[in-house]
Amino acid sequence: MKMQLQKKDIKLIIVMVGVLILVVAYFVVYRNYDQQTQDLQSQIDSLQPELQQLREYDEHKQEYLDGTEAYKENMKSIMSSLPTSVWTEDQIMLARRMEEDLDITDTSESFADPIVVTQFKGTPLDDIDNYSDQVDMTSNKYQMTLAADMDYSQMKDFLDYVYDEDYMTGLDSVNMSYDAEKAALNVSAVINQYTLSYQDAPEEDHKVPEVSKGVKDPFGTYSE
Repeated sequence: MKMQLQKKDIKLIIVMVGVLILVVAYFVVYRNYDQQTQDLQSQIDSLQPELQQLREYDEHKQEYLDGTEAYKENMKSIMSSLPTSVWTEDQIMLARRMEEDLDITDTSESFADPIVVTQFKGTPLDDIDNYSDQVDMTSNKYQMTLAADMDYSQMKDFLDYVYDEDYMTGLDSVNMSYDAEKAALNVSAVINQYTLSYQDAPEEDHKVPEVSKGVKDPFGTYSE
Protein backbone atom coordinates (compact mmCIF):
# COMPACT_ATOMS: atom_id res chain seq x y z
CA MET A 1 0.00 0.00 0.00
CA LYS A 2 1.46 3.28 -1.05
CA MET A 3 1.63 6.11 1.45
CA GLN A 4 0.83 9.44 0.01
CA LEU A 5 2.16 12.54 1.67
CA GLN A 6 -0.15 15.32 2.08
CA LYS A 7 0.85 18.78 1.04
CA LYS A 8 1.21 19.92 4.62
CA ASP A 9 3.58 17.00 5.31
CA ILE A 10 5.68 17.91 2.30
CA LYS A 11 5.84 21.50 3.44
CA LEU A 12 6.85 20.36 6.92
CA ILE A 13 9.62 18.18 5.51
CA ILE A 14 10.86 21.04 3.36
CA VAL A 15 10.85 23.32 6.38
CA MET A 16 12.71 20.74 8.45
CA VAL A 17 15.32 20.22 5.70
CA GLY A 18 15.74 23.98 5.45
CA VAL A 19 16.16 24.26 9.20
CA LEU A 20 18.69 21.43 9.15
CA ILE A 21 20.64 23.15 6.40
CA LEU A 22 20.59 26.38 8.37
CA VAL A 23 21.74 24.60 11.53
CA VAL A 24 24.60 22.87 9.69
CA ALA A 25 25.55 26.10 7.93
CA TYR A 26 25.38 27.99 11.23
CA PHE A 27 27.72 25.60 13.00
CA VAL A 28 30.13 25.40 10.07
CA VAL A 29 30.23 29.14 9.34
CA TYR A 30 29.88 30.37 12.91
CA ARG A 31 32.52 28.07 14.33
CA ASN A 32 34.89 29.10 11.56
CA TYR A 33 34.05 32.78 12.12
CA ASP A 34 34.36 32.36 15.87
CA GLN A 35 37.78 30.76 15.48
CA GLN A 36 38.93 33.60 13.23
CA THR A 37 37.58 36.10 15.73
CA GLN A 38 39.50 34.43 18.53
CA ASP A 39 42.66 34.39 16.43
CA LEU A 40 42.28 38.10 15.62
CA GLN A 41 41.62 38.93 19.26
CA SER A 42 44.72 36.98 20.25
CA GLN A 43 46.77 39.00 17.74
CA ILE A 44 45.26 42.24 19.04
CA ASP A 45 46.07 41.25 22.62
CA SER A 46 49.64 40.43 21.68
CA LEU A 47 50.02 43.85 20.03
CA GLN A 48 48.66 45.76 23.00
CA PRO A 49 52.06 46.18 24.75
CA GLU A 50 53.61 47.49 21.53
CA LEU A 51 50.64 49.80 20.99
CA GLN A 52 51.00 51.12 24.52
CA GLN A 53 54.70 51.70 23.98
CA LEU A 54 54.04 53.54 20.71
CA ARG A 55 51.48 55.72 22.48
CA GLU A 56 54.06 56.57 25.12
CA TYR A 57 56.58 57.38 22.40
CA ASP A 58 54.04 59.63 20.74
CA GLU A 59 53.35 61.44 24.01
CA HIS A 60 57.09 62.18 24.32
CA LYS A 61 57.64 62.81 20.60
CA GLN A 62 58.61 66.47 20.99
CA GLU A 63 60.93 65.59 23.86
CA TYR A 64 62.69 63.04 21.65
CA LEU A 65 62.93 65.51 18.75
CA ASP A 66 64.40 68.18 21.03
CA GLY A 67 66.82 65.64 22.50
CA THR A 68 67.91 64.51 19.04
CA GLU A 69 68.50 68.10 17.94
CA ALA A 70 70.48 68.83 21.10
CA TYR A 71 72.54 65.67 20.51
CA LYS A 72 73.29 66.73 16.93
CA GLU A 73 74.33 70.22 18.05
CA ASN A 74 76.60 68.66 20.67
CA MET A 75 78.14 66.36 18.06
CA LYS A 76 78.66 69.31 15.71
CA SER A 77 80.44 71.19 18.48
CA ILE A 78 82.68 68.22 19.30
CA MET A 79 83.50 67.40 15.68
CA SER A 80 84.22 71.06 14.91
CA SER A 81 86.83 71.01 17.69
CA LEU A 82 88.63 67.99 16.20
CA PRO A 83 91.01 68.64 13.31
CA THR A 84 91.72 65.86 10.84
CA SER A 85 95.47 66.02 11.52
CA VAL A 86 98.05 67.53 13.85
CA TRP A 87 101.54 68.27 12.60
CA THR A 88 104.58 68.41 14.83
CA GLU A 89 104.86 71.99 13.56
CA ASP A 90 101.41 72.68 15.06
CA GLN A 91 102.63 71.46 18.43
CA ILE A 92 105.79 73.56 18.19
CA MET A 93 103.72 76.63 17.29
CA LEU A 94 101.49 76.00 20.32
CA ALA A 95 104.60 75.99 22.51
CA ARG A 96 105.87 79.20 20.85
CA ARG A 97 102.55 80.97 21.43
CA MET A 98 102.62 79.94 25.08
CA GLU A 99 106.13 81.34 25.48
CA GLU A 100 105.11 84.67 23.96
CA ASP A 101 101.67 85.05 25.57
CA LEU A 102 102.62 83.76 29.04
CA ASP A 103 106.16 85.16 29.07
CA ILE A 104 107.74 81.80 29.87
CA THR A 105 110.75 79.98 28.42
CA ASP A 106 110.59 76.31 27.56
CA THR A 107 113.54 74.26 28.74
CA SER A 108 112.63 71.23 26.60
CA GLU A 109 110.01 69.88 24.22
CA SER A 110 109.47 66.31 23.04
CA PHE A 111 106.90 64.66 20.82
CA ALA A 112 105.42 61.16 20.72
CA ASP A 113 103.89 59.14 17.89
CA PRO A 114 100.09 59.44 17.68
CA ILE A 115 97.99 56.98 19.68
CA VAL A 116 94.67 55.59 18.41
CA VAL A 117 91.98 56.50 20.94
CA THR A 118 89.00 54.83 19.25
CA GLN A 119 87.66 53.68 15.88
CA PHE A 120 83.97 53.74 15.03
CA LYS A 121 81.30 54.30 12.38
CA GLY A 122 80.24 57.93 12.20
CA THR A 123 78.58 60.54 10.03
CA PRO A 124 80.71 63.39 8.60
CA LEU A 125 79.94 66.86 9.91
CA ASP A 126 78.73 68.16 6.55
CA ASP A 127 76.26 65.25 6.28
CA ILE A 128 75.30 64.82 9.93
CA ASP A 129 71.54 64.69 9.21
CA ASN A 130 71.98 61.63 7.00
CA TYR A 131 72.58 58.93 9.61
CA SER A 132 72.72 56.19 6.95
CA ASP A 133 75.74 57.82 5.31
CA GLN A 134 78.30 56.49 7.79
CA VAL A 135 82.04 56.08 7.28
CA ASP A 136 84.92 54.55 9.25
CA MET A 137 86.38 57.15 11.61
CA THR A 138 89.52 57.14 13.73
CA SER A 139 90.31 59.39 16.67
CA ASN A 140 94.01 59.88 17.46
CA LYS A 141 95.84 61.50 20.36
CA TYR A 142 99.03 63.49 19.78
CA GLN A 143 101.23 64.17 22.81
CA MET A 144 103.82 66.84 23.45
CA THR A 145 105.85 66.96 26.66
CA LEU A 146 106.76 70.51 27.54
CA ALA A 147 109.08 71.59 30.37
CA ALA A 148 109.36 75.21 31.53
CA ASP A 149 110.05 77.37 34.56
CA MET A 150 107.05 79.38 35.76
CA ASP A 151 105.79 81.29 38.75
CA TYR A 152 102.44 80.44 40.35
CA SER A 153 100.47 82.97 38.32
CA GLN A 154 102.00 81.78 35.06
CA MET A 155 101.19 78.21 36.06
CA LYS A 156 97.47 79.04 36.41
CA ASP A 157 97.50 80.93 33.11
CA PHE A 158 99.23 77.97 31.49
CA LEU A 159 96.41 75.62 32.55
CA ASP A 160 93.77 78.02 31.23
CA TYR A 161 95.71 78.47 28.00
CA VAL A 162 95.72 74.75 27.23
CA TYR A 163 91.97 74.34 27.72
CA ASP A 164 91.11 77.55 25.87
CA GLU A 165 92.51 76.22 22.57
CA ASP A 166 90.02 76.21 19.68
CA TYR A 167 90.83 72.60 18.82
CA MET A 168 90.38 69.91 21.48
CA THR A 169 93.43 70.08 23.72
CA GLY A 170 93.97 68.86 27.27
CA LEU A 171 96.53 67.87 29.84
CA ASP A 172 97.49 64.24 30.27
CA SER A 173 99.64 64.91 33.33
CA VAL A 174 101.44 67.73 35.12
CA ASN A 175 104.47 67.39 37.37
CA MET A 176 106.08 70.28 39.20
CA SER A 177 108.70 71.01 41.79
CA TYR A 178 109.81 74.21 43.48
CA ASP A 179 113.26 75.59 42.66
CA ALA A 180 114.22 77.71 45.68
CA GLU A 181 117.30 79.11 43.95
CA LYS A 182 115.25 80.52 41.06
CA ALA A 183 112.09 80.99 43.17
CA ALA A 184 110.16 79.27 40.38
CA LEU A 185 108.20 76.14 39.63
CA ASN A 186 109.85 73.52 37.42
CA VAL A 187 106.88 72.33 35.41
CA SER A 188 106.71 69.30 33.11
CA ALA A 189 103.37 68.85 31.36
CA VAL A 190 102.14 66.29 28.83
CA ILE A 191 99.74 68.07 26.47
CA ASN A 192 97.24 66.04 24.45
CA GLN A 193 95.81 67.16 21.10
CA TYR A 194 93.11 65.10 19.43
CA THR A 195 92.12 64.49 15.82
CA LEU A 196 89.27 62.85 13.93
CA SER A 197 90.16 61.41 10.54
CA TYR A 198 88.17 59.58 7.88
CA GLN A 199 88.18 59.07 4.13
CA ASP A 200 87.75 62.32 2.14
CA ALA A 201 87.86 64.39 5.34
CA PRO A 202 88.67 68.06 4.62
CA GLU A 203 92.19 69.14 5.57
CA GLU A 204 92.50 72.22 7.78
CA ASP A 205 95.00 75.00 7.31
CA HIS A 206 98.10 74.64 9.47
CA LYS A 207 99.23 77.99 10.84
CA VAL A 208 102.93 77.53 10.30
CA PRO A 209 104.93 80.65 9.36
CA GLU A 210 106.80 80.73 6.09
CA VAL A 211 110.51 80.02 6.36
CA SER A 212 113.02 81.51 3.95
CA LYS A 213 114.53 78.77 1.83
CA GLY A 214 117.47 80.88 0.56
CA VAL A 215 118.76 80.53 -2.99
CA LYS A 216 119.58 77.50 -5.07
CA ASP A 217 123.23 78.51 -5.46
CA PRO A 218 124.63 79.59 -2.06
CA PHE A 219 127.84 80.79 -3.77
CA GLY A 220 126.17 83.20 -6.14
CA THR A 221 124.73 83.00 -9.61
CA TYR A 222 126.91 81.19 -12.09
CA SER A 223 127.28 82.76 -15.49
CA GLU A 224 129.61 82.10 -18.40
